[in-house]
Amino acid sequence: MIERNKKKYILAIETTGKICGVAISNSTTVLFESNLDSGLNHSVTLFDNISSGVKKLGISFSDISLIKVSSGPGSFTGIRIGISTALGISAPNNIPVEYIDTLDSLFHNVNIDTDYTLAMIDARASRVYLGFYDNMTNKKLVNDLIISINDLIMLLNKYFGNKDISFLLIGDGALKYKDVFNAELKISFVINRMNNELSAKSLMKTNGIISKEPIINYMLASKAEREHND
Repeated sequence: MIERNKKKYILAIETTGKICGVAISNSTTVLFESNLDSGLNHSVTLFDNISSGVKKLGISFSDISLIKVSSGPGSFTGIRIGISTALGISAPNNIPVEYIDTLDSLFHNVNIDTDYTLAMIDARASRVYLGFYDNMTNKKLVNDLIISINDLIMLLNKYFGNKDISFLLIGDGALKYKDVFNAELKISFVINRMNNELSAKSLMKTNGIISKEPIINYMLASKAEREHND
């Protein structure tokens, strides 16, 4: 049993994809982690998952000093559930909330020796949410964007084709369109087949923005909003 009130803990919440992820750490070590493939049924499983971790460690919400939550891009509903849960725990316990870019946490989930990383989350309709990173500096080179697979391949071939520059492609978007990339990309690249799922643990290694106001990176309106505006 961990002695309460001797340390402060960090709670991480990942719900922007199909994984309902929860992790709890102290300043150095992840003490509890659960990543459930709940089929985007996060509203049913998330709070029970958090409560299970808190109970297992013998702590309470008042022992948590920071909540890190994935703020998108990703599933519209998943983003809302994760942030709403974080705020629901934060408000009565006066816990600051740190909003983590989902693509940034995906980038910090894996480390392979290439020049650049392209983190991709499937946005459907042959599109991906894209993060572009320099592996030497660990810096994001452009703001998050949503791009069609055809346009992405065209731009990569145009600017990096047949050059001595290597890329790591990660995320469910990279896996979904791997056959197209293998057939059409003219760059040096590796598609990592491990650690492509988003996880709560990777949020612990990622810096975000602590804010009293929610930071939500939908990038796309919800299906209901899109249909309403059509």
